Amino acid sequence: MVNHARRRLLAAAGLAVAGCAGDPVVSNAPDAPHGASAAGALATPWRSVAGGFLAPAAPPFGLPARPGSGAFVKWVAPAAIALRASDLLVADLAGGRLWRADLGALSVSAVAGAPVGPGSALALGPDLSAWVLDVAARQVLRFARDGRLLQTFRAGTPTPGALALADGGATLLVADAGLAQWVELRSAGAVVPTALPARDGQRISGTDALAVSRTAVWVLDRAAARVHRVARDGRVLASLGEGTLRQPFALAVDRDERVFVADTQGPALHVLQVGAAPQTLDAAALGVQQIGGLAIDERVLAVSDRLLGQVQLFTLRPGGPA
Repeated sequence: MVNHARRRLLAAAGLAVAGCAGDPVVSNAPDAPHGASAAGALATPWRSVAGGFLAPAAPPFGLPARPGSGAFVKWVAPAAIALRASDLLVADLAGGRLWRADLGALSVSAVAGAPVGPGSALALGPDLSAWVLDVAARQVLRFARDGRLLQTFRAGTPTPGALALADGGATLLVADAGLAQWVELRSAGAVVPTALPARDGQRISGTDALAVSRTAVWVLDRAAARVHRVARDGRVLASLGEGTLRQPFALAVDRDERVFVADTQGPALHVLQVGAAPQTLDAAALGVQQIGGLAIDERVLAVSDRLLGQVQLFTLRPGGPA
């Protein structure tokens, strides 16, 4: 298990390689009210990661990966991604493969047997194990850092479309977008009763993506073009994005409860926060042509670009809730 101090050290090492620092990139961002901190979340310049040199699978438990000595692997259409410390998971739709990149060693290794396709969803656990949603088989697979298949979970819902980890990786949340609900599965195999997000008795219309923060589950509702802040028991605590989101499809949440939402309209990246004015970041200004996926760990935001075949890394400025 990688502790928080080691995670911060590894993340700092990755950033040192990335060279992420500079001024915020903001487009069409209204002034936030006093105390709000959604604006100015990103710092640039960014580092573009387009692949890496082939290397054997990394050892487990967060030990350093070996530098790549094989051919350079160039991603073609990276979509879903996950980030934790210096480990980056990338689902390349063009090749139908899942890659694990080490940002410090500049190496990549394929995760054999990991299903990748439209609708793929990823997560990295505290032990750096890779969690992969297999939509067609309605299951979630967990792979060790060295590539071994550790566990297989039945999704527990008819049309799974998103996943997230909670409780330090001990609980797996699997969302069903069509039924607008999620189920929780414990690592030991126990299933927690289904959560049905609702506010004042009114159910939300979709659970198309999930992200877990220290206080809530954040749910993307595409049909309503909203992001909902939801308690674990399903109570909708707040809704964000009205009038800002157009065609949202992915989200990630940072440690300061700022929600980053990818939108095909624009394309753009929106930053939402309870009590703060929304911020819109033009994708082109971020060096991205078509956003494929988002991931956040500590103070690092990763944005995949399906057209340019790369992942952009940004530092995140601190900003507590308003």
